[in-house]
Amino acid sequence: MWKQSLSIFFTILFTITSLAHGQRAVFNLQQSNLNDEIVLLQGEWQFEYGELLSAEEMRELKSPVYIEIPKTWTGIEYKGEELPSTGYATYYAQIIVDKSISNLALNGKVQSTNYKLFVNGKELGEVGKLGTSDETAEPDYQNKIFSLPVDDTLDIVFQISNFHYRKGGMSRPPELAEKELLIEDRGQNISLSFFLIGSIFFMGLYHLGSNFFRTRNRMNTYFALVCLFTILRALSVNEYLLIDYLNFPWWLSTRIELISFYLIFAFTIRFIYYLFPEYIPKFFASIPYYIGISATVITLFTPILYNSNLVPIMQLVTVITGIAILYFIFRASLKGNKEVIIALIGFLLLFAVTVIEILIHQSHIVGEMVFALGIFFYLFSHVIILANRQNQTYIKNQDLSLALQQSNQRLERTVEERTKELNERNKELVQNNEELKKIHDEKNGLIHVLAHDLKSPLNNNKGLIQLVRMPENLTEDQKDYLNKLEKSNQQGIQLIEDLLQLYRMESQQKAEIEAIDVGSYFDELIQKHEDTAKLKSIKIETKIEPTKKAFYTDPDKLQRIMDNLISNALKFSYEESTIYLKIKHEGHQLHIEVKDEGMGILKEEQPKIFQKFQKMSNKPTAGESTSGLGLSIVKTLVEQLEGTIEFESAPRKGTSFKVSLEDLKSDH
Repeated sequence: MWKQSLSIFFTILFTITSLAHGQRAVFNLQQSNLNDEIVLLQGEWQFEYGELLSAEEMRELKSPVYIEIPKTWTGIEYKGEELPSTGYATYYAQIIVDKSISNLALNGKVQSTNYKLFVNGKELGEVGKLGTSDETAEPDYQNKIFSLPVDDTLDIVFQISNFHYRKGGMSRPPELAEKELLIEDRGQNISLSFFLIGSIFFMGLYHLGSNFFRTRNRMNTYFALVCLFTILRALSVNEYLLIDYLNFPWWLSTRIELISFYLIFAFTIRFIYYLFPEYIPKFFASIPYYIGISATVITLFTPILYNSNLVPIMQLVTVITGIAILYFIFRASLKGNKEVIIALIGFLLLFAVTVIEILIHQSHIVGEMVFALGIFFYLFSHVIILANRQNQTYIKNQDLSLALQQSNQRLERTVEERTKELNERNKELVQNNEELKKIHDEKNGLIHVLAHDLKSPLNNNKGLIQLVRMPENLTEDQKDYLNKLEKSNQQGIQLIEDLLQLYRMESQQKAEIEAIDVGSYFDELIQKHEDTAKLKSIKIETKIEPTKKAFYTDPDKLQRIMDNLISNALKFSYEESTIYLKIKHEGHQLHIEVKDEGMGILKEEQPKIFQKFQKMSNKPTAGESTSGLGLSIVKTLVEQLEGTIEFESAPRKGTSFKVSLEDLKSDH
């Protein structure tokens, strides 16, 4: 099977069954079996530039010029001058055939860029529109088959003009054979073209689709792009299917032909780089890529007559780049990597068919279907590499999946064991919580009972002390003892009051919201502390910013906050000092500041001043009692009123407490 495939490849590669080399524009084909073989009219043809002549006029020329076909007239020396790419000319050859061969035909092939065909003085047809200027000439590419008259001598004249491409003239030798054979040969070429196009299409589609359903991979994207533009180039070059089947105009088909060449080059470089990034330098993958993109942009926006001159430059760049890539891949293949060896074989094939394609384009050799067939095998080699990588990835995924499954099983066992432990601990926590709740309830009940039972005898003691004081014959020592007893009794009563207040506060946290008039509320509250302040000659300066707007809060809790803060300020202030109160109702907040000039709080004790039963090193200045609960109560009440409290203090400079409370109105 592979031998047959190889035979087909080389047959298509050169598409040559027989060559007829004419002598001085005469091709003697009497010995050729034109019923079974196609003859290429490759050899010397008579040539006359700047004239559109008949066969008879060509024969009558006194100084005939002969040119080897296939060859364009661009750049050749003609009568002492170098010919330009544009212009028009006549090609003439005489063909001698066996008259017994019926239904003889000629495939005029694609000439640059239009022509008229005459045989034995009769016009057989035209491809494009022959003209003597760019206004009258119309380019077209078409492999057109013409039926020839029955005669043993055929005078063939090609009148060719070109005003739209960088090369003009007979770039391909015509084909001569029995008509059905030519049609069959063209049909085989078209069938093979569609087979290659379909195969390359599905290669590209698969790798493009893999980017949608798997992790996106630039290598797959560039491979799909190479396939896409290979298809476009095959459609624009192989039998010129875009023109014949899709009726594309010449200028569009030719632009696609050129652009697809540049982009195949650019995307192939990128694909090879992402296939073997460890072997191909990054800068090398970038420079040729941008050269190809630049050539594409120029071709899109400039006339074909001018931008087609980029072709030989890009052909040279392609060859140089190909040699460099061959070097990098060959050097990497020495390490024995199978993928690199397959890539080397594929790229060698691609490089070979690229060189052949360039030679065909330069009219140095004759061939058909070369590039499409070569790049098909090149792309197929990379399909093998990518399939191998995907297979290796699949195997690794299977191994990872198995390892993950085993790990999950171990994890499930561990989770099950830990869950069992947690359930047991949760049961213990539930039991402990129930016990703690029971203890807490007992504690609260005990506090309530103790406070109530202790408060009654202390109040009785207070009354008894007053009775003992009533006689006027008490000595000074007795009076002093009674004062100390009364003070101690009062401290006990205050401690019990604080405990009861803390108990009520913790058990009833919901605020009883009422509207207060800020000015009158604080005036009345501060007056209650004036007498205590006078005992120590302390002045209370109050600054209440006037406001007509009511403030919504819990008046009782606010009163407790202020009583504790002012009482603390009085206890820890020196005699004849000043306490400053600032109250400001601003927006939806009430700002309160209580500042004294007392002894302050030591820095190391400041973090714990809001904790319960915390007594500081500094004592009240007049020996007043303190329970250590006041500031703890203040902080709790402030938080219940959705507020904040902060303080600043320095030893012997005093302390400032700042409270900010939110307006608790329901529509706030």
